[in-house]
Order: sequence, then C-alpha cells, then structure tokens
Amino acid sequence: MKYTIQRLDKRYSHADLFQYYIGFKPRMDADRGPECFNEVLQWFTRTYGWSAEIKQHVNMKQYGKAYNNVTHHMNQKFGIPLNQMTHQLIPGFCNELWSWSNLYDDLRIYTATHRELTFFQLTFPVDQ
Repeated sequence: MKYTIQRLDKRYSHADLFQYYIGFKPRMDADRGPECFNEVLQWFTRTYGWSAEIKQHVNMKQYGKAYNNVTHHMNQKFGIPLNQMTHQLIPGFCNELWSWSNLYDDLRIYTATHRELTFFQLTFPVDQ
C-alpha cells in the first residue's frame, strides 16, 4: 500500500484537532489510491468507530463550543441555572481519535496522536 504521512503544524488546517494525516493519491492507477483510501477508511471505522468527515466534524464542534459559551455567559449574566438551559453536546460521531477527507484531489485520514498512526502503520506497511 502506498501512502504519505504528514505531521501537522500551524501551516495546516485542522492542526488544532489532529497531529497527522495519511495521504493517498486521488486517482486510480498503479498505486490504487482510492481503493487503498477506502480500505483504510473501513479499517479506522472498525477499529475506532465512525467519524464525521473533517469539515463537518470541525463545523459541529465549533457550533457546540459556541453554543455552550453562550449558555455559560447567560448563566453568569442572568443567573439561570445551567441545568435549566439546553446544553449542546458534541455529537459522538465527531470522533476525537480520527477523521477523514475525500475531496477532489484530497484523500486523507487524520489521526489525533502518534498512537493511532503507529497502529495504522503496523497494520498497513508502506510499499517502497
């Protein structure tokens, strides 16, 4: 299987959520990029549970955090107990361990830590 690994720093979007991405070629050729991507996507789902696509993942987390900030400030300003206010939970399908991206030229799996990346590499060694 052929793939690239990139450590995320501040130059990359989503570096605040994930430390690495595993990249696959977007075209079906000798490297079988889309086929390998889907095989790995299935493996991550079976191993760590489902995760939303990265843009949806980020959007839902941002909304949940913003909503919770507003309810917290409403509580402080007006004294409404938090248990009487609706608390917006971050959906369970915003998996903290991984996410993915399937754009036109962008087949990526994002991992939260080196632990998930290492487990992936042990399961899928890179072809030279």
